[in-house]
Amino acid sequence: MNISQLLQTYQDRSGEQTNRINEYVARALLHVVHSHILSVTPSLVLTLCCRDNHTCNFYNEMMSILFRSWGIAPLQIVTVEQGLGRQQFVAGRRHYNLIFTDSYAAFAEIEVEAYSQDYNYNEYYYIFLQARDHLLQPEMRRIFAHCWRHQLINCNVQVQMATGEIRLYTYLPFGDHSCANMTPTLINYYNGTHMHNPLQGSGPEAHIIGGLEGRLLLTLGLRLNFSVVVQPPPRDDQPMSHRGMKMLQRNEVDLCLGSVRQTVPRSLLATSTHSYHQTSVRFGVLDTTYKLSSFDILLYPYPTTIWLAIGGVFALGALVQLVMDRVLPSYPLQSVIVQWLNLELMFVGMPMMQTPSFNAKRIYCIMLMLYTLLIRTVYQGKLYHLIRTHQLNRLPQSIDELVDHNYTVVLSDEMHEMIGEIPTVQYMQFHRLGSNSTPMQTLDYLATRAQDNRLVAATGLNFFKRFNRLRANETQMKQQAPIQFKLIPEDVIDLQVTMYLRKHSFLIDEFNDQIIRMRSVGLLELWARWELDLSYLWTEQALNFEMLGLQQLYAIFLVVLSGLLLSTLLFLLELLSLRSPQLQRCFLSQ
Repeated sequence: MNISQLLQTYQDRSGEQTNRINEYVARALLHVVHSHILSVTPSLVLTLCCRDNHTCNFYNEMMSILFRSWGIAPLQIVTVEQGLGRQQFVAGRRHYNLIFTDSYAAFAEIEVEAYSQDYNYNEYYYIFLQARDHLLQPEMRRIFAHCWRHQLINCNVQVQMATGEIRLYTYLPFGDHSCANMTPTLINYYNGTHMHNPLQGSGPEAHIIGGLEGRLLLTLGLRLNFSVVVQPPPRDDQPMSHRGMKMLQRNEVDLCLGSVRQTVPRSLLATSTHSYHQTSVRFGVLDTTYKLSSFDILLYPYPTTIWLAIGGVFALGALVQLVMDRVLPSYPLQSVIVQWLNLELMFVGMPMMQTPSFNAKRIYCIMLMLYTLLIRTVYQGKLYHLIRTHQLNRLPQSIDELVDHNYTVVLSDEMHEMIGEIPTVQYMQFHRLGSNSTPMQTLDYLATRAQDNRLVAATGLNFFKRFNRLRANETQMKQQAPIQFKLIPEDVIDLQVTMYLRKHSFLIDEFNDQIIRMRSVGLLELWARWELDLSYLWTEQALNFEMLGLQQLYAIFLVVLSGLLLSTLLFLLELLSLRSPQLQRCFLSQ
């Protein structure tokens, strides 16, 4: 194994991108290795071959991140230097391969076919191609053509887009019109926790590659021996579910699905299957709208009663100080001022200017020090915690509270039709985004108006979860405060998600039977967990901090500025007291 090139490039940091993106890419690779490759083999071979030093630097950094969480799985690392080719031939079987490269030319130098020509089993290749966005498609075509030319069918290529998005492509050589189709086909993208393959496509050539409904349809087709052609509804001014039902009535499609809920009017027009997923409509508000301001953070560590008690202790301490000054032998005015400053310094944890000469005052000061030590320690700990974490003001806790505080509900026309007649919400103010708006657009609308604390979104619970997960993934790549929706802990309405067939469809019994079977073994619940994975809530805990900056501390600066202005005013009055007998009584003392 030749690693001299790796050691040399460690000194050159050119081509380095944000470490947060590097860790995001490394997590995608670790997910594939730990969840898929190492589940079928105890070891694999990692081959590095790149022609650009910048890309080599990137892969060096990538491997250092990978190996921190690699575990104990055996790994053979092979580096291929440009132009050496066969001279660096490393003997051994390569059944499962992880390849880092930056172009087809570098990939060809590895000569993967030389290690497979003497064996009759199928090898597996997971290729990480790091190149500019406009070069990815042609480079992948050439790589897939190379693999197909040597009968290497199990080849997947992972790419990182300029935005940091991770996509996974493969090739499907047997198409409708060709047995050598080298077009890269998107099969997955990494969403921060696992590889995700949703229902995608638009127009007559749309196809199914995953998602809850996609997996359900593919399984039904496999069990009942039918194929599926996806026909998206045409665009018009009606909600999407209405357009789908009209296509069903016009006999343009055989079934309609996609977060379609069961209703009595629809049951009169079409036949619904058993529910395959249950969710609910919820209200949600943006957490950034309820973040504490800088002044709120200063006062938030203690409730109002504690602040009043602290003020009472300070006033009582001042009163005791005044009584002691009256009872004990009198001191000049300057000494009295020093004693008052001592009281102030004890409350802020500073050393006293002068030690009292009487034992009574000393014991009094010791008791105040013990009291203020506990108060200050708790306050400082809470204050630091509030500055570093996303502490929020009190959120609305019920729908009635939203109504009482005149919140405006942002929603689509379809959602308005769904909840507009519910007695608890029918008197609320609604802002409708239009019939063609999607649930995610409703949430994005609020995200662009984070300063309006009287807006609340209404949509399905699943869409809130998806929005929060996507924004959490973006936070991993950008050093920005995350934008998350906080849900009101009260369901507006429960939704039974179903698919609709033509009226009196002969498929209804078979579909219902298959749905019941899948529900009984937990298959539908498993698919729903895959699509609505909430592991970001704890995997992102370590990153759920804000950078400590001036925005969090501006209240402190205002307090200091006020103190400086007050001291400047007193300084000017002291200067005037040199010429004014009335002011001399207040500012001059012996």
